[in-house]
Amino acid sequence: MNKIFQIGLTAAAITAAMPAQATDFIVNTTSAGTGSPIAANGNVFNYTATTGKETLSVKATAWSLELDGSLKTAQLASFGTNGLGVYQQDERRDGAYHQIDNRNGWEFVVLQFSQDVTLLSGVLNAYQLVDRNYTDNDAYLGWNKLTGAWDQNLTATSLANIGQSIKSINTNGQGASTPNQTFNLASSAVGNIWVIGGSVDGPDGLNDAFKLAQLTVRTVSAVPEPATWAMMLVGFGMVAGAARYRRRKTGAVFA
Repeated sequence: MNKIFQIGLTAAAITAAMPAQATDFIVNTTSAGTGSPIAANGNVFNYTATTGKETLSVKATAWSLELDGSLKTAQLASFGTNGLGVYQQDERRDGAYHQIDNRNGWEFVVLQFSQDVTLLSGVLNAYQLVDRNYTDNDAYLGWNKLTGAWDQNLTATSLANIGQSIKSINTNGQGASTPNQTFNLASSAVGNIWVIGGSVDGPDGLNDAFKLAQLTVRTVSAVPEPATWAMMLVGFGMVAGAARYRRRKTGAVFA
């Protein structure tokens, strides 16, 4: 094989195997995105975030954990610039019942990403529940990695299975005064499926209620598998060998 061509192939293989650079994306959830009709439990909103020439796709669904322990699909609703809220099944549409909250059950949004991401920050607009005299927006953040297609359709059973190995934290919001929250997650907080809901056993024991207006996320560079590293090392060896060959040949010409 031509040595220059061989070097070109090896360099291309090495470049392809190198980890991708992390990229920050702003996922704007102040619209319904695209997807299934709004007025239905289990509806879907799809979003696309763009940074430069890179894109990130997001699939959002709504769920609730009822007081009897059952996991049910819920209705994801858009409230314009205020963000996304959730209606539990059979929940009233009048009054302040449309937030993501942890009152009379637990409501949450599931976000499926086309790449592994970590959450950097979010805009959680707090709203007062009808029977509370305060606002609070502590949030539960949970993450995991899906097996199979990132945008697969989840069921109560599959989501419950994912939840068995989910990792999570609670944020410490301060209600209406701090809709913008920086999450400061550990480097290990990485996944392509994230759960955002009112806090679970949160920092202050108050009920949380908010609408999700925005998320800033960062894609996470993939680390090559050991076999890939081995191929890269072999590739570097081939390049070095080809370079030595060229030096010897050049010396012979000018001797």
